[in-house]
Amino acid sequence: MSPITCDVAVVGAGNAALCAALAAREGGADVVVLERAPEDERGGNSTFTGGAIRVAYDGVDDLKDLFEISDTEERNTDFGTYTAADFFDDLARVTQYRTDPVLAELLADDSLETLKWMRAKGVRFGPMYSRQAFKVDGRFKFWGGLTVEAIGGGPGLVEALFAAAEKAGIRILYQARAT
Repeated sequence: MSPITCDVAVVGAGNAALCAALAAREGGADVVVLERAPEDERGGNSTFTGGAIRVAYDGVDDLKDLFEISDTEERNTDFGTYTAADFFDDLARVTQYRTDPVLAELLADDSLETLKWMRAKGVRFGPMYSRQAFKVDGRFKFWGGLTVEAIGGGPGLVEALFAAAEKAGIRILYQARAT
């Protein structure tokens, strides 16, 4: 194989890798993604997830920036809040306080803007009623800080990101290995 030239090489093709590739391309870089799997198995572990995405939000109006909510849904649902501080605290707790606090704060603080950016790239989101909501006094209530999911789960997330990468002119090499 002849040498590959590019400004940015992204190793892997899951959610984080494809977002990094798209951001680099948006910044003007010539990007190549090296995906170890064959094309029909692409997407890494992201493909096998349910598509739940943790995001900080201050109320239903923030969520309306990510997906459509009907008047009936809004009346029948307590979306609550999940603040950046809640997100940060959960990251600390689940990592047993072994997370880098600066990076954790960045993730929590920028999570809503990141999902808005992903939506602009074609990723579709919706409320995660099926796994994270239960009825209390006739209204759905979300628990565990998980309100948002990618439509189509992990496979839907990955396919939307691959479509965005293709549209952006990002080269994806399958069964490729970085050494």
